Amino acid sequence: MTMLDTILGWLVSVIGVATGAAYIPQALRIWKRRSSDDVSILTYALFLGGQVVYLVYGIRIAQWPLIIGMAANIAGSIAVIGSALRFRAR
Repeated sequence: MTMLDTILGWLVSVIGVATGAAYIPQALRIWKRRSSDDVSILTYALFLGGQVVYLVYGIRIAQWPLIIGMAANIAGSIAVIGSALRFRAR
């Protein structure tokens, strides 16, 4: 493995965790407002579906940077979907 491959691997992991953390403001906003009326659960569910496919692919090809990044993104998607379902107007 070259130095570039090592750097790219770490970068993919860091960016994956950062994009997973990007879901936190949305989940916090839902909890703070106690409302998810302006959040599309379908959109986040579609994101989640794609992230699961990428996670399975990362596991299949044994690429830890992809696995770490997608696991973080899945956690973020689940946080938003869970929050949205919790505070969805009845």
